[in-house]
Amino acid sequence: MLAFFGLPSNYSVLLHKQIFELCYHGNGFIQSDVYRLPVHLRNFYYKELVDTKKRESDNANKAQKNNQPSKGPGVRVRK
Repeated sequence: MLAFFGLPSNYSVLLHKQIFELCYHGNGFIQSDVYRLPVHLRNFYYKELVDTKKRESDNANKAQKNNQPSKGPGVRVRK
């Protein structure tokens, strides 16, 4: 249950998930520094990391799609 001005019951899980992902995927972050970051900065860096990884994934999917062999020149031949 959420108390007035309280934190949600799963806040600790969300906090440590952000810390793990920033340390694991974000080059140069260490756990103690991320834990001590002000919340607005931690959320900023986390959002930037998520956006960057999404762009990388989209670009990789686009490149993979462009590298698939074509089925031919697309010319229809009448029999």
